[in-house]
Amino acid sequence: MLRNYYETDYIHTLRDLLERSEKKYGLDFAYKELDPERNLHSYTFVQLREDVDALGTSLLERGLLGKHFAIVGESSYSYVVSYMAVSMGLGVIVPLDKELSKEELLKLICKSDAEVLLYSELLSDDVEELKGSCPEVRTFINISMYGTKMGSISILDLLQEGRSLINSGDRRYKTLPIDRNKMAAILFTSGTTGVNKGVILSHKNILTVIHSAFSMFRFSKVSFSVLPINHTYEFNLHVLGCLYGGITLCFNDSIKHVKDNLMIFQPGMTLMVPMIVESLYKNIWKEAEKNNLTKHLQYGIWFSNLIRKVGIDQRKLFFKPIMESLGGNLQTIVCGGAPLRPDIVKGFEDIGISVYNGYGITECAPLIATNCTMKNIAGSVGFVIPDNLVRIVDTDEDGIGEIQVQGDNVMMGYYKDPVSTRKTFTADGWFKTGDLGYLDRKGALYITGREKNLIILANGKNVHPEELEEYILDHLAYVKEVVVYAPLSPERNEVMIMAEAYVEDQFLIEKGVDEVKKILKEDISKLNHKLSVYKRIHDVELRECEFEKTSTKKIKRYCIEREALSHVKYHH
Repeated sequence: MLRNYYETDYIHTLRDLLERSEKKYGLDFAYKELDPERNLHSYTFVQLREDVDALGTSLLERGLLGKHFAIVGESSYSYVVSYMAVSMGLGVIVPLDKELSKEELLKLICKSDAEVLLYSELLSDDVEELKGSCPEVRTFINISMYGTKMGSISILDLLQEGRSLINSGDRRYKTLPIDRNKMAAILFTSGTTGVNKGVILSHKNILTVIHSAFSMFRFSKVSFSVLPINHTYEFNLHVLGCLYGGITLCFNDSIKHVKDNLMIFQPGMTLMVPMIVESLYKNIWKEAEKNNLTKHLQYGIWFSNLIRKVGIDQRKLFFKPIMESLGGNLQTIVCGGAPLRPDIVKGFEDIGISVYNGYGITECAPLIATNCTMKNIAGSVGFVIPDNLVRIVDTDEDGIGEIQVQGDNVMMGYYKDPVSTRKTFTADGWFKTGDLGYLDRKGALYITGREKNLIILANGKNVHPEELEEYILDHLAYVKEVVVYAPLSPERNEVMIMAEAYVEDQFLIEKGVDEVKKILKEDISKLNHKLSVYKRIHDVELRECEFEKTSTKKIKRYCIEREALSHVKYHH
């Protein structure tokens, strides 16, 4: 359990956050981005405040007070301005995933009762098709700063209009009342189980996690944004967190440009999900192998760790080429979304990058626990944040049970879904996360899986599929992704533990499909001998393509279960 925290200012509303950042950081750069021509644009904290006030004033003038605003687009300064302008007493913001199909987008726009759609230029064609299908949405605003199609309302025009109104003495927007306990945002869960629920968050919910994060961390002054901006993890903790901390946040414009953009922005930190962190780590070793430097890197790590034991740290010198490929200044990766393998945390620490794994859920805005600057325990998701209470209920013989949460970060409920809201809270007011885990004697939290994924065998034994998946990935280097599940066997009338694996492309090319199938079955058989009998995998299938994922790179498990029911097999 953590006993000491960093001192932080507690703020009550997003307007307070914006005013504080303007006064404290002024002409420092708040955000940086590259336009479609890859020209660099930088925006100060003062400019952010002015642009938010201008846009909000213009939207208020157009009679949009109290409306629900859906917003969809890539990470950008204009997205932040739009989100903030709506959130400061004007209306309710509804961030949507830009990767959604038109049908899914339409469904969530309607479900959220949005009457205004804020969208980026990249989605303008899709929006044109949506206009006739969504009569409730009466106002469409293109929020791109760099060229918009004729005929659409442009954020540039609205900013100009708002500035003129402010210059003529209009202060209506700046004095709008804000109730920190009322609905500010509706955020749809990513749907790994197939259902999107609208999570209602207030200013209190959002600012609680920002306060907690800065109570536990000391961050670098430049950060790099690579995750989808519509998610609570990226927006609340990163976009708004950087605003709180006076950190310059640099937006990545494309996955294809990550390497180049790291060199341009040279960040000291970033937020990622496990799949991206693991991919980054694998690429370091692939690059070493390609250049016949694997043994050099292994020796360098061994020797570096040896001299670190006597207080000599030469990691910046020894691993300079690796660090330069990541921009030269990267010191911190905060990783959320799922537990991260301990060997990855140690691997990055060996070369001089601290990786802090945390835990959260959209319904908790999203932070519940995290490793931090003061204490980092590989394998755990860290310590419960200071504004939270966590309890473990219905524990088994190993002390594993459901994680339940209380605190000011816990959502108000699901939008227009009182039944689901009631189901997700206990009679005494605790939020049921649906995640399984345990707390150790030091107060560190460990996640073992999802309650919905838990496999219950006929003999009453519980099997956590995530445990078996991690075991396979740890021991079979050629397996890129794997899902363990348990369909009902018609012949035996009981569930059978199965695995479906997607392997590295190069391994498949070198060995061929039939040989890979044979190797995979043999290796799973060998691994089974090291497992308890009830945990053994009965069969494994080779998958043709990567698993379908959410935009935060979580595998949609319900798709695998649906395929299993349809008897979808791998065909060559």
